[in-house]
Amino acid sequence: NRGMEVCVPAVTNRAGMVNKFTGDGMLAVFGVPLPCDPSTEAKAAVEAAFEIKDGLERLNEELIAKGAPTMRVRMGIHSGEALVGSMGSPERIEYAVIGDAVNCASRLESYQKDLHEGVLRVLLSSATLELLPQAFRDKLLLNYWGQIQVKGRDEPLDVSELKFEHAKASV
Repeated sequence: NRGMEVCVPAVTNRAGMVNKFTGDGMLAVFGVPLPCDPSTEAKAAVEAAFEIKDGLERLNEELIAKGAPTMRVRMGIHSGEALVGSMGSPERIEYAVIGDAVNCASRLESYQKDLHEGVLRVLLSSATLELLPQAFRDKLLLNYWGQIQVKGRDEPLDVSELKFEHAKASV
């Protein structure tokens, strides 16, 4: 819960929505229920990652002081179309977000879990990077991972890791 207290506001303060909690994770989306400019949505997702990283570092300092285990988080960011809306049956209905874009983001989050430095690892697809305004993108430090094949998809994803060491938190 303490970790979610860091993550949720980072999303919602940028017009994003936390669609669901998945055990120790969450599915956050931007551009729903009312879409806006895809460039704005992509930028908001990356800005949220910076806020989450800073918040997790502060939280981990508190946890270390209490002798508690620290947190590390992985994030996958992918842009594309999704089917959104109320889905289910009369007995149980929920607001759902489904589709290739959601699956790709999930696969990026879980890809090679052991390759994780620092408190936050963020893998971005080229679909998201291409939407970012050039001036914003130029401020990012990226480590290109290349094309990776993810489960459930014929086409590979072109992927980069967002690095935080020298990137500006105020991007």
